[in-house]
Amino acid sequence: MATAVTDPPTATAKPAFTGEFTWVDPYTLVVDPFNHRHHHDNEEDTTEPDAELIASVEETGVQSPILLRPQPSGAPGNEVLGIIYGQRRHKAALIAADKAKAEGRPYFLLPALVRRDLTNVDDEALALSVLENKQRTDPHIRDYIEAARQLSLMDAPPAAKERHARITGLTRDEMKAAETATKLSPESLADAIAADFDLLELADYQEVEQVPGARTRLRQAKREDQSDGNGRRGHWAQALSKLRQHKEEMAKRVALIADLVSADITMVDWHPTWRDTKLHPLEDLLDQHRKKITPTTHAECPGHAASIDPSEPEVTWLCADWAKHGHTLTKAAARDTPTQQAEEERAKRREVIANNKAWRAARQVRHDFITNLCDAPGDAPDAIWKFTLSTILGTLDTYSSHISRHRTDLMAQFLKIADPNEGQAWYSRVDAPFGTLISRTGKTRRWRPLFAQVAAAYEHEAMSDRAWRDDIRINTVTWLAFLKERGYVLSDLEGEVLVNGLKQHKGRTPRPRHS
Repeated sequence: MATAVTDPPTATAKPAFTGEFTWVDPYTLVVDPFNHRHHHDNEEDTTEPDAELIASVEETGVQSPILLRPQPSGAPGNEVLGIIYGQRRHKAALIAADKAKAEGRPYFLLPALVRRDLTNVDDEALALSVLENKQRTDPHIRDYIEAARQLSLMDAPPAAKERHARITGLTRDEMKAAETATKLSPESLADAIAADFDLLELADYQEVEQVPGARTRLRQAKREDQSDGNGRRGHWAQALSKLRQHKEEMAKRVALIADLVSADITMVDWHPTWRDTKLHPLEDLLDQHRKKITPTTHAECPGHAASIDPSEPEVTWLCADWAKHGHTLTKAAARDTPTQQAEEERAKRREVIANNKAWRAARQVRHDFITNLCDAPGDAPDAIWKFTLSTILGTLDTYSSHISRHRTDLMAQFLKIADPNEGQAWYSRVDAPFGTLISRTGKTRRWRPLFAQVAAAYEHEAMSDRAWRDDIRINTVTWLAFLKERGYVLSDLEGEVLVNGLKQHKGRTPRPRHS
């Protein structure tokens, strides 16, 4: 039986838009308010024509049409046209026309395309302006920021905003970043532009703008990334995570102070040592019965006061004049001079606080990197397959311990799905938590849940808050070494842990143990 043959559908051509070509007098035009290129004080005006363009226009006129649309300010019968794009050509035409008029010669009209369909359609006009100018002499990054701000304020449906992003040539993330960057103060924006931050970096900077030294730290991180030459932002991510942590601590400190003020608690300045002051922390004091004093038992004392530790947003409770109010010092606090052991303990505590904070700040960066690894297209590289299978099929206690806990939270996070056991008690956990994911995962992506589970095992079992301390486990070294090989930029502390761990394990090659 013969099979019917159908002809392929006939392709037809259609115009991309409707417009009218015309010649216009350059003296009659205005710049459309939604033309996204503007001159910024103390910065190069990128709308100015160069000498070569001016010479060309003087000789042959403008050869490429500019884009215009009618302006709402035009009176009936006296239409005013505004420039959506083509400011440089317009300015060159004006300069050439001024010269021709001064010499008594006729001047050239401007070729133009008039888009009457864009009348009062401001979002489309702005998007087209961004698109055209992006392909010519670089507009200032401020122009992109301002354009994104204007587009974000316009009442347009999501589909239109998606179209704007496609037209402008900016990614969705860049459009969103540009909107965020508009919240930077003028001073911070100028500093960040001088540091050559791109749109995504400007948005990151805005998030931590109020943290002292943020721009300097991010600029240094950007230079380190550029020096690495791999196109990644690893140093930037580590610096940003620390700045976010600092911002959170600043907010906690402000909240603590507000609580203390509202409770009418006397606030005093912090001292690294209270030995030479009338003040002393309550932990160093005893009451008249030689019992330890607590903030609750001390609340009625006239010397009840508090101070905020600058290294950690925590309240230190004190008595403002412990001797006057009948308190005595503990034996440890009563020593005339602190012992070397006490000084070493204080130094160790400061180190622990600082390193715990640094370790936690790096954790989020590391988790983001792992999530991106799990989201890579296609099949896994050989190195990931070998590491994953070596872990699963080996005798690694990190993996077996993790499996016995039946945790699914981190694995779900790395796969960017909801935790199927969130809120469930241990005894009522889902039997096949990733069944739906497995059934929908194609052959070339089946490595993802396996690697996500292995990564979760290492993160839970080998990267706890204590993992950086003196006795560094080989599994911690193994995991950091693997991530570094995959392109992860170690934080300063992670780098120290890897180096010290390799020394402790005598250069032993960090890899999962096989059975």
